[in-house]
Amino acid sequence: MTTWLQVAQIVSSALAGIGLIFTAIQMSWMRSITGVQALQKFSDDANAREAALVKAKDDYEPWSHAFNEWLNFLELYACAHNEKLLMGGAVRKLIGLKLMDSWIELENEKSLHDEFKKAVDRSSTFAELRKFVSSHKKEINTRKAERSESEGALENIPSNH
Repeated sequence: MTTWLQVAQIVSSALAGIGLIFTAIQMSWMRSITGVQALQKFSDDANAREAALVKAKDDYEPWSHAFNEWLNFLELYACAHNEKLLMGGAVRKLIGLKLMDSWIELENEKSLHDEFKKAVDRSSTFAELRKFVSSHKKEINTRKAERSESEGALENIPSNH
């Protein structure tokens, strides 16, 4: 025969279990929201760095500063990626893809190579970016090849005009 104390204990345990489930669901939602916010911040910052390069294209000093800021931005996110500081698979994936595409742009634009060399003032400069590139070399090469194959693809799209 159960007493009211045993019933209260069972009900209390059940409610605590339900509370834990709701807490876990809420934490999962918060991680998703945080991931979206991190991606938005990354995207805004990347766009701002790239816009600064375009804006300063006709004046070497501001352009050089913007170029170095862009490289430092890539270094920062390469470090976060390398050290697995980016929460969520989608965040890590999308930031990794942008880092790879940025490296491809840097590699393809021969005029930037001397500027990159000027920015390197010690062995640790851009070490995280170099580590990222080294560990993703196969995927970078694949993406580079895909980009080459897709050049001119828009010319084959029929026009409705």
